[in-house]
Amino acid sequence: MKKIVALLGATVFAATAANAGTLSFDFSNPLQTTEISQTGKLGLFDTNLGNLTSVSLTFSGNNTTRLSLTNNAAQSQTTKAVATTDLSFSSDLLSLNSLLGSTPLVSLSAETGFVSLAAGATQSFGPLLDSDSVNWTSQLNGILSSFTKAGGGQFDLSCSSLSGIGITGGGGNIASTQNTQAACGAQIVYTYADKPVPPVNVPEPASLALVGLALGAVGLASRRRKAA
Repeated sequence: MKKIVALLGATVFAATAANAGTLSFDFSNPLQTTEISQTGKLGLFDTNLGNLTSVSLTFSGNNTTRLSLTNNAAQSQTTKAVATTDLSFSSDLLSLNSLLGSTPLVSLSAETGFVSLAAGATQSFGPLLDSDSVNWTSQLNGILSSFTKAGGGQFDLSCSSLSGIGITGGGGNIASTQNTQAACGAQIVYTYADKPVPPVNVPEPASLALVGLALGAVGLASRRRKAA
C-alpha cells in the first residue's frame, strides 16, 4: 500500500498563462472663452486586475476663433492674421506634474490667409477651427507605479490657455479683434498582464496507469491468498 500512496502523490503542476489586456479612461471639456482653466478626471489602474506594463496618455485640445481686421491706413493694404492658442497641462499626480512642467503641450492656430483691405475697410473671418493632440508613452515608463492603486481611483488633469493674434503686413496700420473659445481633453490607456491562475495539481497519465496496475496486482494477490 505504501507504493500505491507514493504513486498517487506523483503529480505535475498545471497553470493558465497570463493574458494581456487594456483599460482606458477619457474626458472632454466643452468650449469656453479664453483664457480657459479646465480640469478633468482620469482613472487610476486597479492593481487587482493584474500587472501594469505600459501607460499611454494623450493630451488634446481644440478651438474656434472669429477675427476682424480693419485697415486704418490711407491706402489699400495686404495683410494676414494668425490667431494662436497654446495649452499647458498640469496634474495632482506629483510625478506626472514634474514631467509636464510649464511648457505648452498643444498648440492651436487659425489664420485668415493674405487679404487685401481698402483704406478704412473692415473684414471679418470665422469661425476658424483647429484641433490637435500629443501622445506620451515612453515618457511615462519611469513612473508607471504612480498610476496604480489597489481598487482603482482617479486623478486630476488640468489645462490652461494663452491665446493671441499676430498680424503680417499693413505697416502697423491694421487693427484687429479676436474672439476665441478653447477646450482640452485627455485619454489614458493602460496595458497590463492578467494575474496568472494559481497552479492546480493534475495527475500524470503515466502515474495513473501505474496506480491502476498496482491496484490490479493487489487485488489478484488477495484472491490468491483467499484461494489458498
